[in-house]
Amino acid sequence: VYVWCGTAIALAVIVAAVAAIRGLSKPTPASTFVTTLQAGEYRSVPSACGSVGSALLSQYLPGSARKVTPAGTGTGASQCTFTVDSKPVFRVLEVTAQAFAPSAVAAGDGSATANAQDSFLVTEQQLAHPGKKAPLPPAQITPLTGLGKQAFSALQVIHAGNTVTDLVTVLARDHNVVVGVSLQAQASGDGFGPVSLAKLRTGALAISRMVVAKAVAEPTVS
Repeated sequence: VYVWCGTAIALAVIVAAVAAIRGLSKPTPASTFVTTLQAGEYRSVPSACGSVGSALLSQYLPGSARKVTPAGTGTGASQCTFTVDSKPVFRVLEVTAQAFAPSAVAAGDGSATANAQDSFLVTEQQLAHPGKKAPLPPAQITPLTGLGKQAFSALQVIHAGNTVTDLVTVLARDHNVVVGVSLQAQASGDGFGPVSLAKLRTGALAISRMVVAKAVAEPTVS
């Protein structure tokens, strides 16, 4: 059974606004709402499947039975899942990247960066406080530095019957791009495991650094 983290891609809605009425004696005040990408923001993200190097995959998802499942909605969003399910190893790596657009419901001026900031904070809150009926337990959140403009890691230990699954999520934001990496491993039960939690954390962080580096190398709006 796959345990999905809260970093799955949620598409931003681009809202166009403001019309000027001709013939009025007084000009209509200009709106402060941002409707276009601003300088330094990104139009696209790299392929999530192609952003993880083979050496990292071999190190943190060992085994030859690796399955790759790509998904995406265009140049502005990409998602990829890597799976190894061969005893004693059960690992799932999910990588997502999204370049957010301006949004009327975003905080502040509604810019693409403000929209990405909102998504980043909402995801962090959902991980830390998933609610009483949520399928996953509250995550232990650790702020990270040196990874984009904002970043954190989250640890969730999931108990289901006689199985224990460790799930590490790293979320990073740079301008209007948010990169999410989740690495989970079945630590015990049904012939799977054991798993080094330290290695799982190191792997999620190393993969995040690689994906963020490729994301910020994309062209920006001038």
